[in-house]
Amino acid sequence: MVGHELKVSWNFAVLFLNILNTNGSDNIDEDEEYIDIGVRLTDENRDQLIADLIAQEKHVISAGHIPGVDMYHFQVRRKRNRRSKRQVNQLIDELKEDERIASVTVGERLERQKRNFVSDNKLIDLYKKYKENEGQFKSPTDFDINVAPVWLAGYSGKGIAVCIVDDGLDHPHPDLADHYRPDLSYDLNDLDDPKHDPIPSSYDGQNSHGTQCAGTAAAKANNEVCGVGVAYNGDIAGIRVLDGPISTLLEARAIALFVENTDIKSASWGPADDGTKMEAPHGMTRAALEYGVTHGRQGKGTVYVWAAGNGGSKGDDCGADGYASHHNVISISSINHLGETPYFVEKCPSTLAVAYTGGQHEIFSNEERFPVGVIASDVDGKCTTTFAGTSSAAPMAAGAFALVLEANPELTYRDVMHIVAETARIPSLLEADDWLINGAGYHVSDKFGFGVLDVAQMVALAQNWTNVPPRYECYQEHTGGPLKIVIGGKLEVPIKVIQCEPITRVEHVVANISFDFPRRGDLKISVLSPSGTISEVLSCRPNDITSAGIQYFPFMTSHSWNENPIGEWILRIETCDPNAEYSDTGELQHFGLRIFGSYSPKANSKADQDKRYPRRAFVPTKREIEEIYNREFAARKSSNLMQKRDHQNLMKQKRAEAQTTTKTPDDKKSPISPIQKVIDSAKTVIKYIQEAIPTVRTIYDTIRDFFFSKKEPK
Repeated sequence: MVGHELKVSWNFAVLFLNILNTNGSDNIDEDEEYIDIGVRLTDENRDQLIADLIAQEKHVISAGHIPGVDMYHFQVRRKRNRRSKRQVNQLIDELKEDERIASVTVGERLERQKRNFVSDNKLIDLYKKYKENEGQFKSPTDFDINVAPVWLAGYSGKGIAVCIVDDGLDHPHPDLADHYRPDLSYDLNDLDDPKHDPIPSSYDGQNSHGTQCAGTAAAKANNEVCGVGVAYNGDIAGIRVLDGPISTLLEARAIALFVENTDIKSASWGPADDGTKMEAPHGMTRAALEYGVTHGRQGKGTVYVWAAGNGGSKGDDCGADGYASHHNVISISSINHLGETPYFVEKCPSTLAVAYTGGQHEIFSNEERFPVGVIASDVDGKCTTTFAGTSSAAPMAAGAFALVLEANPELTYRDVMHIVAETARIPSLLEADDWLINGAGYHVSDKFGFGVLDVAQMVALAQNWTNVPPRYECYQEHTGGPLKIVIGGKLEVPIKVIQCEPITRVEHVVANISFDFPRRGDLKISVLSPSGTISEVLSCRPNDITSAGIQYFPFMTSHSWNENPIGEWILRIETCDPNAEYSDTGELQHFGLRIFGSYSPKANSKADQDKRYPRRAFVPTKREIEEIYNREFAARKSSNLMQKRDHQNLMKQKRAEAQTTTKTPDDKKSPISPIQKVIDSAKTVIKYIQEAIPTVRTIYDTIRDFFFSKKEPK
């Protein structure tokens, strides 16, 4: 048993790093660049060998198939000059004219940043710890993710594969080498490398982010090196994509690669967290995510975990980040040692849960200072004590989900989401005014999601979990034409959902919105559900001064979880500065509502379990929050967690019972062949003969005794 032998030295120290921009690369000269081209072949030519042949003819790199978008990836290196640009354009024209090719797509260049949080100069020498907290860092005892009972029960992530999509993976590291999966790893930044090794291009600290994420999720235990991963015995893989220029094609490949055998993918990056960007996944990336959740894990769906973002100090909002707020991912944010949100955290209703990683609550506060950040693996076989923010929260959650999947490998990606919603708990009473009870009885928060992850509760629930029903989608659209957005006013646009069959329980709601406004960051957008839940899908962003507006942007909320979709939904748009003087008004051009959910004849669980909760959303009092907090904290101590061996035996027994009682469709037996009928009849005759032999022998003995045993008369 691992138990206390585990090196749970998750000490924390200051993180004092700048966000790393991924515009540069060590792989090509500064005056060169890569052009990514996606080629879709005709039906009769759809084969990797044909793609390789075309690439050879055109003298370009054939980089493989792109799952989810049914394209083959070509890459060409060119000089940054007009002549080279003309040559590339000529190549693209030649590809379009090739009869073997149905379509050609040129990858669009993207700006992506790793989610290291940016420290202020005042934030020095902060010390915290979050995996197994015994109060040694001046924080309340047991403020942790409650993973120790799961380790003691025998779970370690064995057999579950976690892939870190980032800037590379230092897989020879002693913390990672024993469980490295090269078959699930790839290098997308250097396609010339025949080994496709995702090891970072340098050990100067600029490309350590992926290795730190990997150590947080799955670093080996008991090896006297660095810390210990949440799933310390799990498999670890890496996709290197952030160590150089990135395009829509590379991003889609990174998300969809090897999902058939990858259980979890963790991403701690996205559009810049500077409070000015508003970007959602492009078409190929959306297709890759959909491919992952439908084809991953043999149809059960790869679990995508995304860092919510660290732009809070810049006035950023994770609702403006279409990656962290995508309905197919689990968005994870972070809290500090007191259960508070750090100053850099972004808030939005798409965040599903939080994990303890550290951070000062207020950037200029005088609170006592401690080190911040988890001890994690670092490049060149070293360790770091400064890995913090939502970048470390996401892989921490990925490790937790690996333990959950080890306990029940039959869970779908949506089952994992539901288990999080059912078990996440209120972390503290310090920000009690941020909570809302939705119409199905779930406590939700823009800062905390459903609450802090509780690994023991998740695993206990997963052990006997019944898979959720299939997911459905319904769509409603406002058809009244464009509407004016008036400065200082409030625009409310209703959509009545009369039918949303067969959905009876909501999971995610996505508001697709297009608008023009003189200053985009001066708008606050909310979605009100029929049950009264208010989801602020976009808050005021003072640094977003663009007048570009947005087109069909997907704002997502999970705060209406398990509510009934039928009724009136309202889109509310308010201006942040009622006294602003703009030269023009704004205009709402489009509003559509996508509702994802499932059918269940049962009542919504939380509200059904606790009759005090009405079927309407409400803002709880501090006393009500305290009652919930105390009840959940007590449950933390009494998780009904079966030992791994006992649970495995129970699963084997259930599978055996299922096999012996399995019936064919419509409860009809399969037709029996004539030969089988003859064999069965012969077996029956033999059985009857065998059963009759004792009886025949008895009759024979009786007759023999009667006729031959009598004495003759004298």
